[in-house]
Amino acid sequence: MTDSRILRQGPLFLLLLLAGEATAVAQERTTAEIRGRITITRKAESEHAHALTVTRYPGHGVQDATAGAAPAEASDGPMSGRAVVYLENETLNRSKYPPPDKNPILDQKNLQFHPRVLPILVGTTVDFPNRDNLFHNVFSYSQTKEFDLGRYPRDDVRSVLFDRTGLVRVYCDIHAHMNATIIVLPHPYFATPRDDGSYVLHRVPEGKYSIVLWVDRDVVDRRSIEVRAGETAEIDFTD
Repeated sequence: MTDSRILRQGPLFLLLLLAGEATAVAQERTTAEIRGRITITRKAESEHAHALTVTRYPGHGVQDATAGAAPAEASDGPMSGRAVVYLENETLNRSKYPPPDKNPILDQKNLQFHPRVLPILVGTTVDFPNRDNLFHNVFSYSQTKEFDLGRYPRDDVRSVLFDRTGLVRVYCDIHAHMNATIIVLPHPYFATPRDDGSYVLHRVPEGKYSIVLWVDRDVVDRRSIEVRAGETAEIDFTD
């Protein structure tokens, strides 16, 4: 924001702005940062590897898939919605955190879910838009959150509130090869890697943690880490 715009807003706005900047600086001094790079060498799993052997309802399922529409294989790039890094710590679990202002999205496009793994904070609502020119039926049998969104067409969006922590395996009843995993976490200290594999966890409270790497359908690495206020810890992963 330019100085002229700040002056036009008035002295109260200026005080609030300075207070916000001071708070941010204080947080940076009393918390830590964890950053690193994830390298995935193995090929992305085909979604067919986890296709359902049963359908949600009798009488329809993979047989109802649109004729001639070949099921899509797993994502193109080595990152592309496959990996998540998150922290484990009992102190973090006991705190309360506000849900995000904007709902995260689990897309249905090209006959697959994207991202393949979605980390969220407990209490978050996830949107499930259909971007394919055919019907999908998103559901989960998971104990953490069981739901069935029914069949809905392109450009329709349906939503689910996730109010318990744990894993949610998501499927499409019409296209049995489609699957995704939602990781419902008790805190917001998680990150998905950028295209180059880099990730950052900001404003981590000082302390000892387990840092976990999840790729595709499961945990592939877990390490112990201690972070100190005002410092940056670097943790690289290779899978």
